[in-house]
Amino acid sequence: MDTVGEKMRLTVLMTHPIQYYSPWFRFIARETPSLELMVLYLSEPLPEQQGAQFGTHFAWDVPLRDGYPNDVLLPARSGNDFGSDRFWGLNVSDIGGAIEQTRPDVVLLSGWHSVSLVRAILACRRRRIPLVYRGDTHLADRGSNPLWRIRTRLLLSRFDRYLSVGVRAREYLRSFGTPDVSIHDSPHAVHNEFFAERARPFRERDNRARARGELEIAEDDFVVLFVGKLEPKKRLADLLRALPLMRRPSVLVVVGGGPLETACRELAAELGVSVRWCGFLNQTELGRAYGISDCLVLPSGWGETWGLVVNESMASGLPCVVSDRVGCAPDMILDGVTGESFSFGDPAALAIALERVRSDPDRAIACQEHVGRFSFRAATQGLVAACRRLIA
Repeated sequence: MDTVGEKMRLTVLMTHPIQYYSPWFRFIARETPSLELMVLYLSEPLPEQQGAQFGTHFAWDVPLRDGYPNDVLLPARSGNDFGSDRFWGLNVSDIGGAIEQTRPDVVLLSGWHSVSLVRAILACRRRRIPLVYRGDTHLADRGSNPLWRIRTRLLLSRFDRYLSVGVRAREYLRSFGTPDVSIHDSPHAVHNEFFAERARPFRERDNRARARGELEIAEDDFVVLFVGKLEPKKRLADLLRALPLMRRPSVLVVVGGGPLETACRELAAELGVSVRWCGFLNQTELGRAYGISDCLVLPSGWGETWGLVVNESMASGLPCVVSDRVGCAPDMILDGVTGESFSFGDPAALAIALERVRSDPDRAIACQEHVGRFSFRAATQGLVAACRRLIA
């Protein structure tokens, strides 16, 4: 239970509103009296920018800026670029002034992938405003690049406290000399209750059979779900190659779109895989997909620094089969309990993992109990602890 004590003014700086974080900010504003929250967004994406890699234009169908104090510094415009690899895509020249106007005791940043975030780090150092880091980068992503390591060590040293979203994030921080006493656990989380409630009706037998029937899926079919952008790092082709190796046929439901959709459709046809291509589904529509499925597969490589779709799935009661390179694997996957892990890039190993889940279907309660540890409350406790230590 959060107690007020001395109220701390926390300013969070983000590139744009994100569907995973907005519910957390509402939770902080509603449930954490010791924090006076203000969120600054560099800008907001237009529908065509939001859907740049999803194969469609869209706006999220859940509120992203309601229920907590926030402000947007740059107007939405076509010239903005929100890609994490576009350093100059969002350029706020007086970011220091914008932060100072919020009169923060502490500032929280997720990294330095934008020139505006680097400016914010420098501005906070000049103004002696304590900085907290919370990101999900891990060593396996680019840890062998010496220039990357030099830059990362330099920029990480500018922060005063660090929040660890999981096992690999903590390993990353330790490798750059961050002492354990400066690291606070703040696990990656989604709105667990939202996804549980959305999926619940479709886990009931009659509703499930009806929803499956709309996709021409039989009640007793084993349904494998993939949710994500159809892009190289997601490795949907590995899943398509694994399904024919299973002892009994299964049905694959693909939620998402992207540049590899045509190639994946062609590969599925060539291999004879039974697929239902659902395209992009918005947040309120995902519950049906989770509810009618038997497991989720995330076959990504190191570029998947976490994989919050796994949190969504487990909150919905769905076990997950995850590549051992996915960032969340050591935290979320308890083999034989919440799902299975498999060796990245090995379709045969993926098929074996799917067979294990198929032979042990009663994992819903274990999944929801485990993901309950990855909650907004747990994430906030670490954040509050870091802020208190800095102000003390």
